[in-house]
Amino acid sequence: MNCPSCDSIGEKKSYYPDVIFNDKHFSYLQCSDCRLIFISPFPDNEDFIKMYPPSYQNGLNLTIYSDLTVKLPGLRYDYAYQFDLIKKYSHGKSIADYGCGSANFISNAINIGYLCDGVEYNSEFIEILRKNLLAVSFYSIDEFINDKKKYDVIRLSNVLEHLTHPKNVLEKLYDKLEENGILLIEGPIEDNFSLAQFFRKSYFVLRTSIQNKWLVYHSPTHMFFSNSKNQQKMLEHNKIEQLHFSVKEEAWPFPEKVSLFNGIGNFIKGLIARISMIISKLNPNWGNTFIYVGRRKG
Repeated sequence: MNCPSCDSIGEKKSYYPDVIFNDKHFSYLQCSDCRLIFISPFPDNEDFIKMYPPSYQNGLNLTIYSDLTVKLPGLRYDYAYQFDLIKKYSHGKSIADYGCGSANFISNAINIGYLCDGVEYNSEFIEILRKNLLAVSFYSIDEFINDKKKYDVIRLSNVLEHLTHPKNVLEKLYDKLEENGILLIEGPIEDNFSLAQFFRKSYFVLRTSIQNKWLVYHSPTHMFFSNSKNQQKMLEHNKIEQLHFSVKEEAWPFPEKVSLFNGIGNFIKGLIARISMIISKLNPNWGNTFIYVGRRKG
């Protein structure tokens, strides 16, 4: 199958183990050209419905935070940092949160003066959002793309890696931006170098060499694992000017805290994560998360 980023047909088996989900077998391949690791075959609509039930978002979270510098669980970058980037690169007030989840970002953006709409995948959860935030317009993906409204800012937080055809989705989002509107994206770059990534990769390589039929059983929600270079390549487009791209290391997917109370295994993982976060500050390209801002050209 073609690489979802560069469309190359050259591929090989990656170091990630195969996955069984919904009684189906999925593999992770690595593109021979851009080195992106991606799932094969892509999950179908039935798989996605099981991957993303209404409970996936853990309900609504309409909490307004007085200190936006506190990074919330699941976020790559705190709200203060994200709002600073928005203010730096955009003078507009309209934001579309594509993949708005619990609507917490929307609630806090409205609280500081922005006008926000939300976009979500699951139709049942969209109805929950609509019933609880009457002042906000919430759209399904198709409704959003077909609506003629445009925005000063479109934000994607932990969304891109869930898409089977990210470049096609981005192409549609570019057309939803006002002239000089910006796209803000944060997410993981799980195949990017860091100390923690080195340990994870070494473990996978060693185990698959010993147990070549090793299978894991879980929901394969991430369609691809990128690095800093191929992630930026994916975001390149003649309609978009890159304004900002930075990388940092977070503890995720290892434990956030180093504690023996969670068992020796989690203690070691937490310790590796903390050391990795310190070491990654030596090189701006090391780390497992990125944040990007691109502006639509006039």
